[in-house]
Amino acid sequence: MRNQIMVSKWHQRVLCDFSRRFAKACAVGCLLFFVVFCSAQSSGDTLRLVQTLPVRAALAASDNLSNIYIVTPDNSVEKYAPDGRRLARYSNNRLGRIARIDISNPLKVLLWYADFRTAVFLDRSLTDLGELNLITAGYPEVRAITAAQDGNLWLYDEVNFKLVKITPEGEKRYESQSMNLNEPVPERPSCLREGNDRVWMADPRGVFSFDLFAQYDRLLSPLAPVMEFDLSDNRLCYLADNRIVMEHLLLPVSREITIPKAMLDVKTAVLSGGRLLMTGKETVEVFRY
Repeated sequence: MRNQIMVSKWHQRVLCDFSRRFAKACAVGCLLFFVVFCSAQSSGDTLRLVQTLPVRAALAASDNLSNIYIVTPDNSVEKYAPDGRRLARYSNNRLGRIARIDISNPLKVLLWYADFRTAVFLDRSLTDLGELNLITAGYPEVRAITAAQDGNLWLYDEVNFKLVKITPEGEKRYESQSMNLNEPVPERPSCLREGNDRVWMADPRGVFSFDLFAQYDRLLSPLAPVMEFDLSDNRLCYLADNRIVMEHLLLPVSREITIPKAMLDVKTAVLSGGRLLMTGKETVEVFRY
């Protein structure tokens, strides 16, 4: 009996010691992560020009391989390598103007023709893979749409107040509950993105977060209103006046970079693929930040 009591006390001491060491290690680890993150944030608070393309662009986007995609004034899509070489071109004037080019999945480029509610899918060489008319598929009112990492499609159905994931053929995979049954209710979704194992949707009320099964998670309240945004390194990045605002999705940390007003007077800014793209009458300039 005495031996059992001694063993029990020994176990308690071991567990207490282990708990203290574990808690200390966690605290040190969190502190180290925070310091490293803050150092990384403060190490590059300026814009660095990395590429200039001598082309005119109505829209522009960058993928995670540093390729640049532009929509030309004549409504064609062109893909450029990081060294400036034009790699591919696609043209389709049957469906009106291209409203959005989404290269969240560079292996399956998404073009959104809003006037005809039609999504066109291209491979990485800009070869046509097919198209989907959302009205025919049963989704007549859609503004927010994005490519999923698995080759499918996310959209917000404004008739039924649901986030929906469908295949390129229009088959439903997942859908949320009707958002109008609970608060908060999206008012006018403007941008949809998949990233960080979540789906994010910008709206005047904030940024809605869903899991990958389309179930509502939470509502973020950014520092400034968000219409369009980019996801990069666990950060929500968006434009506010002449600033790039970056808010960390896991930590209460943010930072801002100022865009010179002289640039904004003659060019249009867009954030894509962790870069700032400035489109003008004659060039597209690519900046790292």
